[in-house]
Amino acid sequence: MAEDYPRTLPELEKRFRSEEACAEYLAALRWPGGWICPRCAGDEASWVRRNRWLCGRCGYEMSVTAGTVYQNSHLSLTVWFLAMCQVANQKNRISALGLQRVLGLGCYQTA
Repeated sequence: MAEDYPRTLPELEKRFRSEEACAEYLAALRWPGGWICPRCAGDEASWVRRNRWLCGRCGYEMSVTAGTVYQNSHLSLTVWFLAMCQVANQKNRISALGLQRVLGLGCYQTA
């Protein structure tokens, strides 16, 4: 996949306005040639529920976030993507308190 990550905040908000859009982007990065089942290597899959793929061959269900920094996170992917944009677009550094304030997070530890 060619680098096509949005360069500005308005581009990011337009492109990744929903959880599904973020999950589709992650899936394209993880499986550029199409989804492959980690259990049976089958390539027949369907998108079932929130960020999950179901193997049509063995029935294995896998989240697009499994094995990534997003795994077990209670934050939505849209918040994660906004946070990455904020961190990447800072000239120097961004503090956790600043990230908490910009993203409207209720907890400093989350930031």
